[in-house]
Amino acid sequence: MEKQTKRKPLKDCIVKPGEKSPYANLLVDLAFKKAFDPDKPVSRQNLVNLLNDLLEPQLKRPIVTVKTRNVAHNLSGSKVSRTAIFDLHCKDDMGNLIEIEVQIRRMTNFLKRLAFYASEMVANQADPGDDWNYNVKPTYVIAFARQKMFDDDRIIHRATVTDLETGEQFVDTYNFTAIELSKVPFFIEAGSSSIRKWLFFFRYLDKLKELPAELDERKFESLTESSKVSKFSKEEFEAYQKMFHEKWDHNVLKDSFFEEFADEINAKVNESVLDKTREMAKAMREQGIPDSTIAIISGLSEEDIRKL
Repeated sequence: MEKQTKRKPLKDCIVKPGEKSPYANLLVDLAFKKAFDPDKPVSRQNLVNLLNDLLEPQLKRPIVTVKTRNVAHNLSGSKVSRTAIFDLHCKDDMGNLIEIEVQIRRMTNFLKRLAFYASEMVANQADPGDDWNYNVKPTYVIAFARQKMFDDDRIIHRATVTDLETGEQFVDTYNFTAIELSKVPFFIEAGSSSIRKWLFFFRYLDKLKELPAELDERKFESLTESSKVSKFSKEEFEAYQKMFHEKWDHNVLKDSFFEEFADEINAKVNESVLDKTREMAKAMREQGIPDSTIAIISGLSEEDIRKL
């Protein structure tokens, strides 16, 4: 009979200052792909476990297995628009298409990017044959983001196409799951939901020195084994280190840039707003609106308005 490991509580499993965790940061592309590679048995099961727990409210039945899906080129015709490149592309045993992106860097129009990627996934299913009947398989876009995207306390936001009156799903083609890891607190309880445990792993795995009792489940034990830095080859470890520093340095530099040039940036913004206000006031004056009224609406002085 296999001897069970007695796990320590979370408070005793956190790395101390000067210590290094044996686990990789799952937010780095290489570490994520190694832990959830669809082409290898153990990491494939990690991925199936993750998807079934994460997508349970959206799936018609549990996923049995997954396989890698080749990425098609974008169909937009734009030279600027690039092929949708994600951290992981796969297809489940029902033919559903699944994309997962792990994003550390702050990005503009993040949610619109996800919509664009989903649209490409749908468009690339088109069959050039005459007998194609728009038999489009459901698509699932999952995004783990470091930055805050929504002004509420929810960590996970799910979306699909729904009937505005009934709230029922209108078509199952588009399914989105956006996860804000910055909102995941640094504590966990044994009775927490599976999703809550997964989110803790994604945010804090590299802050642990061993699997705590609160996460003592076979699927998480398998994940921690797959995420050990000691299992990286020399080339993989060097690539991991490079990716880790590049991504985090990008955010630090971006933050420091805005801190250093905050006054100049704000001045440019204010100047742009003032220019548009003057344009609006000038147009109102040309329409015969009294200067006193324009002053109230625009916030400009009557003297400034007369100079326009």
